[in-house]
Amino acid sequence: MWRRYGDVTFAVIFSVAISLEAIPLGYLTWRLAAGIFGSSGGARLGSVLLGAVGSTTAALLLVTSYVLAYQHVSARHELDRAQRRQQWVARWLGVLSGAAAEPAGSLETEAVEALLALRETLRGSESARVAELLERHGAVVELERSAEHGSVSGRLDAIVALSNARIPSALMTLVNGVYDSNQLISVASARAAARTLARVDDLFDRDRGASALARAMETQELPYGIVEEVVVLAEESATSLIAVLLQHERPRAPTVRAAIDGIGRLKLLIFAEEVVPFLTHADDEVRGAALRAVSRLGFLSEASHGVVIAALADEVDFIRIHAATAARLLPPTQALSLLSDRLGDRSWWVRRAAADALVGLGPAGLAQLGRAAREHADRFARDMAEQALRDQISNLVRAVVA
Repeated sequence: MWRRYGDVTFAVIFSVAISLEAIPLGYLTWRLAAGIFGSSGGARLGSVLLGAVGSTTAALLLVTSYVLAYQHVSARHELDRAQRRQQWVARWLGVLSGAAAEPAGSLETEAVEALLALRETLRGSESARVAELLERHGAVVELERSAEHGSVSGRLDAIVALSNARIPSALMTLVNGVYDSNQLISVASARAAARTLARVDDLFDRDRGASALARAMETQELPYGIVEEVVVLAEESATSLIAVLLQHERPRAPTVRAAIDGIGRLKLLIFAEEVVPFLTHADDEVRGAALRAVSRLGFLSEASHGVVIAALADEVDFIRIHAATAARLLPPTQALSLLSDRLGDRSWWVRRAAADALVGLGPAGLAQLGRAAREHADRFARDMAEQALRDQISNLVRAVVA
């Protein structure tokens, strides 16, 4: 609220109030110090003290009054705007149904916000018509202009609005925003560009937009979490974006990791073969991402069996964790044996992953857990097997009753 309405006014009043407090108190401190060394009389010191206390009281009253008044006025302002937005939503719904005439000329802020809300809510042809209304009334051009110029808060508001609008024609404006020196603008633009890319239907334009967005993110060296979020937000266009990210001449490890995690999260089986080479990547985080993707896709080529088996004994704990999860894709007999061995791993997390993977193998895995609970040489392995079986009691009862 403070950022959007009255931030400059509040800053000025706050500065004045602090000055009213600081200046008299500073003078009072000086007079007190002078009084200690005998250069000031008591009457003069008393008047200074009275003035300092009075100015401080006035400053506190000023700030308190402004805050209370601001809260009241801004609450009324928000209520009025919400009512106008509701009226515009009803009017736009009438326009879409043909029961009301389309307004002429430029639109007020509440009218644009109502269209953006409808763009988020509606689907299919009606959503496309909302996009046409936004473009026809010049709202998209105005938002693009606001996204490129002005204060940081105003630009962020415009970028969020474009993200909600998801108009393909605004994609390059958002991609250019990724290059901004302000990281807030750069990250917000990347997210908005991904959501907009998801609505690009033309395959050529989609590939071109994905290439531009990937290039911008690599140039700005956006962190792993942001790149992964962008990949997921791209939805159906994620295939184009991932392809560009993985085919980059010298991709950064965080970028590769984000692309591979996106493959797993979105379950993009068309990239199953492309994930395999990264199982032996030099970067541990990339190898972990590749193992996660293999587990989520449920696909492990026969040529990669040895890589997963070797990863079960890796020195890095999180590699063994993901390898244990992926090991369920090995031939059943081999998977049961290897996972049973991992129940005795030095890391609790690896033991837990191995137990969960055995549970995922069905009756054979549960039987293996039963044998491990009774016969495994490692005490911690026996404890983990027992815990995993206890966690499955309700499922076992339901299976027996069924």
